[in-house]
Order: sequence, then C-alpha cells, then structure tokens
Amino acid sequence: MESHKEKLKTLNILHIFNDGFLVSLPLLLPFVTKELHIDIAQVGVLGSLLNMLSIFLALPSAYIAAKIGGMRSLIFAMCLYAVGYILTSFGTSFYFLALAFLVSGIGFGIFHPIAFALVSKHSDPTSKGKTMGNFTAIGDVGRIGISTLITFIIVYIGWRTTALLYGVIALGIFIVFLIFDARKKDEKIAIPDEKKTSAVTIVQLLKNRHFVLTTLIGAFDSFASSSLYIFLPFLLIYRGIDPKIIGSFTAAYFVGNLLGKTLLGRFTDKFGNANVFIVAELLMALFIVFLGNSFSSVMIIVVSMILGTLTKGTVPVVQTMVSDSVAHHGGYEKAFSLNSLVVSIATTLAPLVLGLVSKQYGIVNAFNIAAIFAVCAVVPASVLKLSRESKVKQI
Repeated sequence: MESHKEKLKTLNILHIFNDGFLVSLPLLLPFVTKELHIDIAQVGVLGSLLNMLSIFLALPSAYIAAKIGGMRSLIFAMCLYAVGYILTSFGTSFYFLALAFLVSGIGFGIFHPIAFALVSKHSDPTSKGKTMGNFTAIGDVGRIGISTLITFIIVYIGWRTTALLYGVIALGIFIVFLIFDARKKDEKIAIPDEKKTSAVTIVQLLKNRHFVLTTLIGAFDSFASSSLYIFLPFLLIYRGIDPKIIGSFTAAYFVGNLLGKTLLGRFTDKFGNANVFIVAELLMALFIVFLGNSFSSVMIIVVSMILGTLTKGTVPVVQTMVSDSVAHHGGYEKAFSLNSLVVSIATTLAPLVLGLVSKQYGIVNAFNIAAIFAVCAVVPASVLKLSRESKVKQI
C-alpha cells in the first residue's frame, strides 16, 4: 500500500499534466478563429463547453472514483482530453470544435473534485493549507511549461498539427500511467469510516451554513478569475502585442498562479483562510481593472504576474474552507463534489457572459465585470469570518 506521501506525489504529477493541457487548449482559439471565422462570442461558448461537463460530472465523480478508484479515474481522464485535442486538430467548424471541447471537458471535469478529496484525505490537518497550496501550485508547473510552448509551436507548424501533437503526447502519457497503474492495486476514494461518510447527505450539507457560505465564496471567486486566461490573449492582441509572444504573457500569469498558491496556502495556516481570502480578493479586483486598462507591454506583464498570484492563489484557500466546513463528519467526497457542482456552474457561465460582454461592449469591459464579481466574493467571506468569530466567543 502506498504511503500518504507517495499518493500525494502521484496526484501532483497527474495535476501537472491535467492543468497544462487544460489551459493550452484555449490558446489555440485565437489562431483557430481566423481560419474558421469564429467570433469572440462563440469563443466564449467554447470556453463554457470546456467547463460545462464539470456541472454534470461534479456529483457523479465521487461515485465514479468509489467504483473504479480515485487514481484510476484521474488516469482515464487524461485519455479523454487526449482524444479532445486530436479531434480539435481535425476541426472544420464551430460545431466540430464544440464536440472536441465537450470530450476534453469530460476529462477535465472529473479531475479536481476527485483530486481535492484525495488530497484532503491524505493531508496532515495541521498543515492542510500548505499541502493544498503545494498541490494547486504544482499544476501551474504544467500550465507554465506546456502552455508557454504552444503558441511558439503554432507559429511554425500551424494550429492543426500542434493540436494533433499535443493529443498524441497526452495519449502516450496516459498509456504510461495505465501500465504503471496496472502493477498495483488502486485505492478507493472513500475515507476510512465509510458508514459515517455515506450517512452524510446533500440535504445535511445544504443545512451546513459554513459549507453554503464557502460554496458561494467559491462561485463568485471562480466567476471572477477562472476565465481570465481565456480572454487574456484577445486583450493582448487588442493592445497590439505580437501573437508569437502571447504565450510568454500567459506564462507570466501562470508563474503568478504558482507563487500565489504556494504563498497563500502557507498564509492560510498562519492567518486563517477567511482573512487571507478577503485581502486577496480585494486586491484581485483592483489588479483586474489595472490589467484591462493597461497600455504598456511591460505593465501588462507585471500586472499579469501579480494578478495571477491573486486569482488562482485563492484556490487552496477556498479548498481549505470546504475541508474545514465538513471536517467534523468527514464527508469530503460529497462536499467537494457539491461544491464543485456550484463552482462549475459559475465557471461555465463566466466565459459565456464575458464573451457576450466583449462582443457588445469591448474586451476591457469584460475585465471590469470580472472585477465586480471578485468584490462580490468578499461579502460571504466576511459573513463566514464573523460567524466563526461569534462561535468562538460563545465557546
């Protein structure tokens, strides 16, 4: 049986590939739109389709993992987005691309609910923020490395060949993991006390005030930040940036992601997740406005990195909130699945709404709308903070 550290190591490796391929797919779109005559509103639809399966798979993902094993579920997810990339390479229309993005979305959709439940299960409670921060940050190694290369490759061999290349590489990685997995017995995702876990119902979670507030926090935060990387290339093109170096700008954003998740995860253990989240979210709103209204290339790079630190740096903070809200009964898989369902709805709506705003009112206003939702996330976070403080005083 693998130790907790070994399981976390395997999860980290899978996270690198999952997130790297996830953020690289939308970077094909600025090049695809020219050839297939797709407008920016349809780009928003494709971004929504990429995330839409997360809504339908959020709750079933816990049961899928319990049936075939958590790690094995994550490995098979890689096969699905490999197929999605390969289908994209043969895209001839918006509808064909929609099919490809849906297939990829299935793979991406089941990854995080299962992975976060496994990380919670194998984390030391005294350093959960650090472990969550490390896990979420390691995904940005893939985001930086894999996404930085894609725009350079596209310029030299075209978007179709690049999509096919990425698909074949992902398929090869899947085969390697599948062979490795076949040599050992996978572990079910359920926590040790299965009867206690199964007794936790969705209704009970909805009656849990802290869980509901945490879920609202995650939804507003996700709407504000999850789709910025999809529209960042279009903002850069609008500002006259050379398409060949778009990957470098997005890399700066993802470098910020990595730093933010690592630092804010550790701050969470020291200062508390609600306090860290409120400060980070207010700063996020401010820098989203700065990014959308910046004209200097140097300033855009600097702001992209700072904004990346804040937008995704809040992920481990929110995940510790989810974990803390159900720690008393240990219903991690159902809690993360239900939380993922609500957050995925926000994540799916965001690119659709921002795409429509961009089409009607310009790309800059789409960033301004995202900033407003970041401010909205502070409201339930403040209520959660006050609720906890009141409970402590009563004790």
